[in-house]
Amino acid sequence: MVKKWKAKKKILIPSTHKGIHRRSFLKMLGLSSVGLSWGFPFYTKWGRTNETTITKPMVDWRIDENGNKYFVPKNIQTDLVNEHKIVTARVDGLWRTYRIREFNNEFFEWWIEEKIWYYDQLIAFIEGETNEFTIPNGGHHHPMLSTYGKKFGGRGDSDFHLNTTVKGFTIVPKADNIQYINYEIDKVYEYGDIPVDLFKLRQQLYQEKNLWDKTRFSTLELYSGRPINADDPAKSIGFKETHTFQNISVNPMATLTYMSLFNTEGAQSYFEGLPYLTPHFEFRGFCWLISYYNPENTEYEKAIADYVNQAHCRFHGGVCNILTNLFLIAEQFNNTPGYAPGLGKRVVPPMEYNQSKMTIVKPQKKKKLTKEERIEFIKTLQLPI
Repeated sequence: MVKKWKAKKKILIPSTHKGIHRRSFLKMLGLSSVGLSWGFPFYTKWGRTNETTITKPMVDWRIDENGNKYFVPKNIQTDLVNEHKIVTARVDGLWRTYRIREFNNEFFEWWIEEKIWYYDQLIAFIEGETNEFTIPNGGHHHPMLSTYGKKFGGRGDSDFHLNTTVKGFTIVPKADNIQYINYEIDKVYEYGDIPVDLFKLRQQLYQEKNLWDKTRFSTLELYSGRPINADDPAKSIGFKETHTFQNISVNPMATLTYMSLFNTEGAQSYFEGLPYLTPHFEFRGFCWLISYYNPENTEYEKAIADYVNQAHCRFHGGVCNILTNLFLIAEQFNNTPGYAPGLGKRVVPPMEYNQSKMTIVKPQKKKKLTKEERIEFIKTLQLPI
């Protein structure tokens, strides 16, 4: 005879336990907190927008010996990225390893052509060839970055843990080419006609495809960690961390989406030279945050953080010690509408879509467990009682 079993204490089911969520767990067993009097806590206040959740800070900010603020990322391991193109990341509470890949040539051709056009417009205006200065934002330099964090926590100014932001991204040099590119840029700043000679040099360098690392993009997290030290001219904006930064600190997985400034005219080198297309690229991967004053930074992290910061502060002004965000590419999709190889298809790594060969999983009829089976199943989970 099986004794009637009743817990004297509440069973606290964590939000994630070996991939089984609390609600899914209850549905599978066909249980309710009332039926068996197990005392499962149902916090209905989670669904209320007027509740304030007190949480611990998601990021451990530290101060170096010179009084500069920095942090050490805990959810991503990048020691194998440059040599082996492998990243290990903690996503949704679980550590996984992913292959890092290069964006394809169609994207590179589109990015370069739009970049060259952009510089041509700037040069024409500065040299007096035109009085019009109507360069739109967006396109090659302003993709949208989407991130997600945890359901309860964050800055306290939103009930949502999803975030999309438009940021100024660029491609970055291969590690072995950073010093060379910096040298060429330094010469222009010292002896050239700024900014025209700088724009022309950039046009030349971007067309030398072998100089650039096609596995990543880069931007700066302008508003996180400021002021970073006592001499920082940046005034406090009321919070220390952007939504993007907080989300990445929890889950480094992200999506980056580019859409062209203009439709194709039919003379471009990509997309088979077809006209009337709107190039639209999507990348899925991971954000590698580099805190400028982190004493544990590798030589590469120091070099790339300096490169991206100098490109920004020399041209736009301001501080040169901003947090750097490298986006590592794991997958690329071509989302261009009306283009047969596009339409939301994965192109890196290549994927063949054959509907007839796709596996269709039919849900199996659920079997209701007996009371004895429920008890035995609970025992195997080793839940705290």
